[in-house]
Amino acid sequence: MQILAAIDGSEPAARAAALAADLAVRYGAALHLVHVIARPADSKELAQFAQLEGLDTLEAQVTAAAQSLLADARAQAASRGVHRVAAEVLVGDPAAQLVAYARERRIDLIVLGRRGMGPIRSLLMGSVSTKVNSVATCPVLTVP
Repeated sequence: MQILAAIDGSEPAARAAALAADLAVRYGAALHLVHVIARPADSKELAQFAQLEGLDTLEAQVTAAAQSLLADARAQAASRGVHRVAAEVLVGDPAAQLVAYARERRIDLIVLGRRGMGPIRSLLMGSVSTKVNSVATCPVLTVP
């Protein structure tokens, strides 16, 4: 069995990762910890994004922060008794990347927090958990 936990640094994601780790221990599953760095998918927005000054420095800082989040989540999983842990940083639309990762690796269960971005941003962009729930081909457990 393989379980994917989405990590974004929010409290709901931390609760989801803890639950995913507990499930991995209970069922002898491999745990996949995934953080997605959001990047615009629209080509016009992407072109504007690419022209930002200091983008290389910003990307390096965001990637380092993502790696740190994953290292912390991996340590938490190990402290709960998880023996098989994979961690990966992806770039793109978070919901699409999580679903694609789950399909490619034949994930049996996706566990994620209900809201990681706050009410205003979620209202404008849509909830990642809602999007994942609507298109994932495996069960999705959303943790409040």
